[in-house]
Amino acid sequence: MLAIAVAKIAAAGLLGLIIGKASKSDPGARLFALVAMGSALMSVVSTEFFKLYVLPGMIDPGRLAAQVISALGFIGSGMIWLGENKEVRGTTAAASLWLTAILGMLLGAELTAFSVGTVIFVLMVLFLSDLIDIDKILGPETENMYVQEKPHGEEKDE
Repeated sequence: MLAIAVAKIAAAGLLGLIIGKASKSDPGARLFALVAMGSALMSVVSTEFFKLYVLPGMIDPGRLAAQVISALGFIGSGMIWLGENKEVRGTTAAASLWLTAILGMLLGAELTAFSVGTVIFVLMVLFLSDLIDIDKILGPETENMYVQEKPHGEEKDE
């Protein structure tokens, strides 16, 4: 059992490292690997804990998985910021990190083929997005997203 758990966590770390390198984001590949490994560990702990200490039929490993998703939502929101000219930055890194946590949980739950298939699609998105010129497809108005603030005291549009 220990060897299988270690293999799950190591595989999650490897996939997290690959996604982190492919995303080219500020947090770095180590963060992605650590999040994936932590998520895999939580999946292993939740399933094994409930098998050992809870009555049969009352296993609910989803409780800890839900907390991982909530925590990553909080961390991911901290990765998103307004850059110069009010550009929204960090959304790709936050989404990639959130997805990496889910992949770690999938590996911890022994859904290896599903997680590896998902990684292939994630890598395709991350690499192909650099090759495709979306402005040529959708038009130049999709180039940047901006947040517009109203001066304090100005009424809202209704």
